[in-house]
Amino acid sequence: MTKKNVLIFCVLFLLFCITAQAGTFTIPDWLINSCVFIMRGEEVNGTGFLIWIKEYDSNFCYLVTAKHVAQSVLSNTQDPLKIRFNLKEGNNAKIFDFPTFNFKGKRWIEHENPTIDIAVIPLTIFDKVSKLEVGVRIIESPEDEFLATTQWINKYKVAPGDQAFSLGLVPYLYAKDQKNLVLSRFGTISLLLDQEINLPGGKQKAYFLDCQAFPGNSGGPAFVLIERSEEGPLLSGWRFGLLGVVAEFVPSALRTNIVDIQDTQHQTTIQLIEH
Repeated sequence: MTKKNVLIFCVLFLLFCITAQAGTFTIPDWLINSCVFIMRGEEVNGTGFLIWIKEYDSNFCYLVTAKHVAQSVLSNTQDPLKIRFNLKEGNNAKIFDFPTFNFKGKRWIEHENPTIDIAVIPLTIFDKVSKLEVGVRIIESPEDEFLATTQWINKYKVAPGDQAFSLGLVPYLYAKDQKNLVLSRFGTISLLLDQEINLPGGKQKAYFLDCQAFPGNSGGPAFVLIERSEEGPLLSGWRFGLLGVVAEFVPSALRTNIVDIQDTQHQTTIQLIEH
């Protein structure tokens, strides 16, 4: 074999190895089906997603969303929580009423840091599951591989530039005679913080994703997506972990009234003017 043939063989083999390792990632159906619409009466309010946790040999279901989505519903303490689920039968969905409970004077469980935009509520859903097209993935413990905790991030050496994706429901795609439609948005991690910093909403720890979002995506889940194990690259496989909840986009209508863009010698400065 000539040197030229050897070189071509090596290049083709390298390309084969890269292709074999890269693979194609497809979001599992159960993950998409974990997303639901949180309603305000008959109107769409935002996205939520279901988390299933095993506790004391029993499984419990929780609805997770952004706090600013949760706070805009249940203004009347007697109102039930309305959630729109896809149905197993027929190309349709249905709004279900759920009773809510009082947690230290509030109807939602919130983060101990009041500036963090997350809210959780338990759902009495087990009598309805057989009718619903809903994703179920039981979280066995706080160390479950589904959760991209700080330990998970350090274990797999997650860093800016790694891939990420989010799931969310968009009100303008909502129609009463069709199922909930879940949009997936792919991007990259642009900033990982290991401590709290001062943000417009207050001092908190947050992750920034370079990922498109639409109004209505708030409250949806965001995931980190990697192709490696602790030892190195995975062969034709992907690993993803729940990174957090979609809270807002930047610049955000929640934080700003005006975005003033000034171009000085081709250097663009964006100034955020708070409410």
